Amino acid sequence: MDSIALSKKEFNDLKNLVYSTSGINLHEGKIELLKSKIAKRMRLTKKSFNDYLKYLDSNEREVVEFIDTVTTNHSFFFRENKSIEYIINQFNRHPQKDTKEFKIWCAACSTGDEPYSIAVQLKDMGLSFSILATDISHTVLDIASRGVYRNDKLKKVPLPILHRFFQKGTGKYKGHIKIKKEISRNIEFKKFNLIMDTPPQINFDAVLCRNVMIYFDLKTSEKVINKLYKVLVPKGFFAIGNAESLMNLDHNYKSIRKIPSLYIK
Repeated sequence: MDSIALSKKEFNDLKNLVYSTSGINLHEGKIELLKSKIAKRMRLTKKSFNDYLKYLDSNEREVVEFIDTVTTNHSFFFRENKSIEYIINQFNRHPQKDTKEFKIWCAACSTGDEPYSIAVQLKDMGLSFSILATDISHTVLDIASRGVYRNDKLKKVPLPILHRFFQKGTGKYKGHIKIKKEISRNIEFKKFNLIMDTPPQINFDAVLCRNVMIYFDLKTSEKVINKLYKVLVPKGFFAIGNAESLMNLDHNYKSIRKIPSLYIK
């Protein structure tokens, strides 16, 4: 890593490439982090520093893999669950709840902890649903699709739900659990770039875009939240991360009292 000397021009080129691809805004305080991540990708791709920079510039998939190493995929089941509980309780009060299929989009699903957490709570409530779970990263989507997790990621899952919807691993999967088919069959995992891609032609009852705007500047955040606003049904819910805010952004969402990370169309 010490041998990597990232010039100001190389840093700016890299910053612009990441920003144009993903909306992630890297500042100069990230230079040492970038060096370490470049070194990691150089080892994996077996390329020299200069060859790797050229490879990165010409290979979109590698850009996404590189971005995945720069961002933090820190997630676990039932993380920041208050807003999810509120949404599900409102669904349960819907006058057509017995016949309606609730449609949810987890727009930055990472390794799948969030969509599975929502799914088991909806299933436990006896509600019909379908979840679209998307992310820019192939790596996290592969993990999410497998639906196998270490036990320590499920510490916050209530025991009745854990026993009902998760299968305990044995042998080489000891210390892990697997999501049962009755849950995973309701979730579609798909690659989606929040900056570049056009949203699906579906009207969602809830959209979650949590803990991703922390990497965006105001301009990008505003673009993303207004893109997602268009696919919500009237009175549909929009959830962001607890560390995020829609302050200083131009939008039409209405805040929900006492739940600062949750909004309604």
